[in-house]
Amino acid sequence: MIMTILNFINSLFTTLFGWFFIPFEQIHPAWGMLIVSLVMSILMLVIFKRTSDQKGVRVAKNHVKAHFLAIRLYRDDISLMFNTMKNILVSNGRYIKKSFRPMLFMIVPVSIILIQIGSRYEYRPLKVGESTLVTVHLGQNIPEDQINSVELQLPDGLVVDAPPVRIYSMREINWRIVAKSEGDFDVVFKVGDTSVSKKILVKNGLTALSKQIAKSQLSVTLMNPTEASLPGTSKISSILVQYPTREFEFLGFSFHWLIAFFVFSILFAFSLKGVMGVEV
Repeated sequence: MIMTILNFINSLFTTLFGWFFIPFEQIHPAWGMLIVSLVMSILMLVIFKRTSDQKGVRVAKNHVKAHFLAIRLYRDDISLMFNTMKNILVSNGRYIKKSFRPMLFMIVPVSIILIQIGSRYEYRPLKVGESTLVTVHLGQNIPEDQINSVELQLPDGLVVDAPPVRIYSMREINWRIVAKSEGDFDVVFKVGDTSVSKKILVKNGLTALSKQIAKSQLSVTLMNPTEASLPGTSKISSILVQYPTREFEFLGFSFHWLIAFFVFSILFAFSLKGVMGVEV
């Protein structure tokens, strides 16, 4: 039941974010990151304003500023200096307390947004000519002799580059697959009379993808929202595709997309807080 609900939520938000990112699919990924960071900063400011004690935040901030000013004024008096430092800690604690409630309201929307952004910026699809490793794990209750019966069915556009490597003690099978043409491919894995599929994407541009799908693994399904989890009756417990890591570059610098997202969001938030009348 939980996995069904999570699959529905993932499908809903993946569709919504898919529409949002359509204009940015074939241009530099930095543009999509800038726009989503701007939207995120506005959302955070609105939530903070609606859920926080704005007057209390303003008072707490002013107290902190006043105590820092007191340090400059009374820097020659050691006793007053230590007393002022204590007051700074107390006032800062009050400020954090005033900010804690809106932070709780931000956790869910921020988490959803980060997961959706990560599905587009953490990894990239394969390019024509590139190879990848596909790993399948069977359930622990599946006999080892069934490992030899697992079949891989590839559509036109993908080919197996080497014989599969089977690790019986881990109930694991590995295939090396080469992309021969662009497309969204459904790769089918058959175990006896049952079968499951996993998408492999070969294309250019910014697109959402799931590196792994699994059966009854909440964290895997949560972090890979573009594909549904494996059915509970599946003899396969997980399928993993080793996509290349996407390199995020901006103004000649290369860094992780998460750093870019938080830097952009914070800059936008501080730039807009005065316009939106928000005390943060």
